[in-house]
Amino acid sequence: MRLTPVFLLLGLAGLTAAQTGSAPQTPDSLFSTMVPDATISIKKHPLGPDMVDITMKAAGYPIKLLESQIQNLQKFMHSAPRGVQVYDYVLNPSDPNSHFTRGQFVVDGALNRELGSVRLKPFAQALAGAPKPWTVNSIEFQLEGETPTDKMIRAFRSKAAIVEGRVEDSKDPRVAGIEFRVRLLTQTPEEIDIPEPGDAPLKSQNKPASPPGRDWTTIVVFLVAAGAVGALVYSLLLRARPMSRN
Repeated sequence: MRLTPVFLLLGLAGLTAAQTGSAPQTPDSLFSTMVPDATISIKKHPLGPDMVDITMKAAGYPIKLLESQIQNLQKFMHSAPRGVQVYDYVLNPSDPNSHFTRGQFVVDGALNRELGSVRLKPFAQALAGAPKPWTVNSIEFQLEGETPTDKMIRAFRSKAAIVEGRVEDSKDPRVAGIEFRVRLLTQTPEEIDIPEPGDAPLKSQNKPASPPGRDWTTIVVFLVAAGAVGALVYSLLLRARPMSRN
C-alpha cells in the first residue's frame, strides 16, 4: 500500500475575520498567490490511524530539522508520530533542484471522522518557528478521499493565520479530495489560533463554492513523486520504527 500525496484543487477567498463559508476564488486567493513551503498529505487508514506525508519545498531542507518538527507534533496533537521516516527524495538525479526533504509517519487524531473535520492547527504549530532560511510561512494540506462537511473550516482569517479550503470533485482518486492552504502570520506556535474540531461554530454561509480548474503543474509534479514512494503501512501501525537518516 502506498502513502500517496493527493492533489486537490478547489477555491475559497473573500475572507472576513474569523469566518467560515464558501466564496468564489479571486486573484487574492491563497490558491492564486501562495506557493507552499510545505505540502502535507493526510489519508485515513481503514484501521484508524492517519498516514501523513510531508514534503518541504526548499532544496536542502535539513533532515534533522524536519525530524524535530515531526516529533514536536506530539506536543500539539497529543499523539506521538509513529514509524517516522525522513529522507532526501530525488525526482531527477541530474537536477540538484529536484531534491526534496520528505517525512512519512502515522499519527492518531489528524482526521476526526466523528466530528467530520480535520486538525490543521497542530501541524501549523509544529512547523512554525524554524530559523531562516528554513522558515515555513505557507502550508498546503491535501486530504485524499475526504468528503467536505459543514463542520470543516472553509475560510478563516486572524492576526496569526489565514486559511482557505476548496474541493476537487474528480473521477481520478489521485486528484479528488479536499485541499487547504494556510498562510502563517506569526512564527510563535502558541499564537496560532486556527479553529479545532469541536470549537464553537463560526459564522457560515450556505452557498457552496463552484469547483475551479486544476493546477496541472502541481498535479504533474506530485503524481511523479507519488509513484516512486511506498509506505509499509502495517509495519507503521504495529510498532514504531527509528527515524531514517540520509
